[in-house]
Amino acid sequence: MGAVFANQVRASIAFVGDGARDTFPFDFDVFDAGDIRVAINGTETDTGFHIALTPSDQGGGGLVRFETPPVNATTITIARHLHLRRLSSFDAMSIPRGDALERDLDFMTAALGDVDRALTGTLRFGAGQGDGVSAALPVIEPGRALIWNDAGDGLANGPSADAIAVASIKAHQAQDAANRAEAAESRSEIAAASFERSHASAMLNLDFRSGDLLAWEDERRMPVIDAPVNRIMDIRETGSLVRLSSGAQLTLPVASLARNGVRFRVFNGDGTMVDITTASGDVIRPTNGGAEVTVYPLPTRGDMVDLVCDGTRWFAAPIHESGPVVKLLRVASQSIPAGGAFLVEWDQVIEDSHGLYDSAVHGITGLPPGFYHVDIGVRFPITDQSVFTTLSLERFDGTDWSSHLQANDITAMGSGAAHSLRLNGIARINPSPGSGLRLRLSHSDAQTRDIGASGLLTWCHIHRIGG
Repeated sequence: MGAVFANQVRASIAFVGDGARDTFPFDFDVFDAGDIRVAINGTETDTGFHIALTPSDQGGGGLVRFETPPVNATTITIARHLHLRRLSSFDAMSIPRGDALERDLDFMTAALGDVDRALTGTLRFGAGQGDGVSAALPVIEPGRALIWNDAGDGLANGPSADAIAVASIKAHQAQDAANRAEAAESRSEIAAASFERSHASAMLNLDFRSGDLLAWEDERRMPVIDAPVNRIMDIRETGSLVRLSSGAQLTLPVASLARNGVRFRVFNGDGTMVDITTASGDVIRPTNGGAEVTVYPLPTRGDMVDLVCDGTRWFAAPIHESGPVVKLLRVASQSIPAGGAFLVEWDQVIEDSHGLYDSAVHGITGLPPGFYHVDIGVRFPITDQSVFTTLSLERFDGTDWSSHLQANDITAMGSGAAHSLRLNGIARINPSPGSGLRLRLSHSDAQTRDIGASGLLTWCHIHRIGG
């Protein structure tokens, strides 16, 4: 047997059952059937099978035959496990037989081989580990982790599971505090930038695409972003007021703990289909009970929404639900004589949520204190003479009307076309029972000009956006 054991390199074999096969061979030698261990799906069993050994002179090994075939996909493991024993006994006067000595040596060789294979799967010190290191286990303390001691030369009892859980919670809280600190730093930078802008008061906006010049004042002291094309927002722009136009799309930054509290106020500035989308599969949840979406549309001119991140998703709070909304149209043409500034008279009220339109003064009166987004357009026909025009939003302070916001433009020259005069901005209404807003138009032509008849291109939209 010696040559056989010297050449064997394994002492186990595994099979996968198919529900029909009941016989499984093994090719390693054993000394009797008690040296065989059979396991089903990793669980050792000693019933339900029979072992037949093949004589060593016929190749060794044997068969395991199950009384009932193992079910399909079952893992059957057959392994050798030698229990220590003496195979031969010699007294002081007998002469040992050679085959008995050979059998004993085979047993020791096989047992040592099994021990060697078992040691390969155990934890061992590396070759470079210094002397004096011990792997002896400390006294058992229930619930404690096992760690290396401070000297690094032995094992010791570590923290309990409860202590580890508390440390994990503290680490999570520290990470959350760091994320909040990052967001607070970004918001402070925005606030500082806004404070610096506030000293400029009135602001001038030049639109080189259309040749328009727009002068307006953001009395809410918010950074204002005009987005006529697709725009990706940045966390450092939190607190900004964003105007979408020309079918633009706004993409929000990824929702994360560092973004908790980030807020944008977005409105549709010209009535085209504009929308807001999320990044990385995040969702926007409307606060008015709508379904969560990845694209939130603002289909109507003047629609406004606050977008707030809670660290995991974005919430959309429609602003028009929290204050007065007035939408006016001028459908029929109106003459605007030369040499003065004349009120635009509105002949259709599309929406007046609080009954604030006063046809006697052609304006909106009795407005509650707060900040209002104003979006106004006037269709002005083009002629062979270019003229300078001014749109003035007048505010009533309880005693008199005075100019509050202005937009100036110079019309083109030609025929059969019209020029759209625009005024956008944030108006402030102070606490006063007689507060109101109305529009006045003036031009530099020596002749009377008419606001063109249009149900689409002459409008006045006023939305309350904050107190």
